Amino acid sequence: MKKFKNSTKALGLILILLLIPTTFLFANGENESETQTIVFGDVSWDSVQVHNRIMGFIIENGLEGYEADYVPGDTMPIVNGVTQGDIDVDMESWHNNVREIYEKGIATGNLVDLGKNMPDAPQGWWVPRYLVEGPDAIAPDLKSVSDLPKYVHLFEDPEDTSKGIIYGGVAGWGQMQVSEEIFAEFDLEKTFNLGITGSGSALAGSMVAAYKRNDPWVGYYWAPTAILGKLDMVRLEGSEFDPAAVNILVNKSMLEKAPDVVEILRKYSTTVDQNNEFLAKMDDESWSTEETAHWFLKNREDVWSNWVSADVAKKIKAAL
Repeated sequence: MKKFKNSTKALGLILILLLIPTTFLFANGENESETQTIVFGDVSWDSVQVHNRIMGFIIENGLEGYEADYVPGDTMPIVNGVTQGDIDVDMESWHNNVREIYEKGIATGNLVDLGKNMPDAPQGWWVPRYLVEGPDAIAPDLKSVSDLPKYVHLFEDPEDTSKGIIYGGVAGWGQMQVSEEIFAEFDLEKTFNLGITGSGSALAGSMVAAYKRNDPWVGYYWAPTAILGKLDMVRLEGSEFDPAAVNILVNKSMLEKAPDVVEILRKYSTTVDQNNEFLAKMDDESWSTEETAHWFLKNREDVWSNWVSADVAKKIKAAL
């Protein structure tokens, strides 16, 4: 019986010792349950995915108690997700293309606009410069959307040779509505079909393929992108969309659960040229979005160091 009592005391001592480090971990905020996951909306183009991973690296390595997660989706589902709280951050909201959804979210107070990630970004209908300028230009008077019918023969639709084709955009993207409005405004249905691709890569592929052959091409695109950073394209007058307000949106819960993250996001700012620079590097080197984010953080400290404190910057540089 005495042996049993001593064993019980020993067992109790062991349990106490086991509990000490656990309590210590809780007290110092290192327990896994205290890590806050920040969910970024991974919209389907490269620049926003790079921005997500730049910010993800910053919060995981420069701040305490955060980890990043990325949820894929297109523009409208991502903005809705941020409004509903399923997603925390949209790093690159082109909400002029989904104005109704954006305004509804702002009106409810659930969607918070932290300001511009980059200055007004260009979007519209573009043609190759070699088509309209220079000694070999075959459409030198093509300046505006209104001029397109005069050159319809250059843009023959392979599936309907009686008309030309304008690549209006991507199925499911909010910008398609604007392309449709331009198409109707200039009464182009008499001479053209409005092409709709199934993905952003298909749209880009049609432009690049034509460019490599020195062929005519007309359609929607936007900057910053690796493609417009490399190809010499001209935007047609009359096709200018409203200047894209490329802003950072968060769910209102972020203001309370991650105020230090919000503080950085309010200062987060890049230019179209800076975006074109890292996107061109990404394309040239066949990098992932994460590798591209690391390149940006290593090479553009002059940019991101303005978003964070000196202490946070020191941690980020050490992590790199």
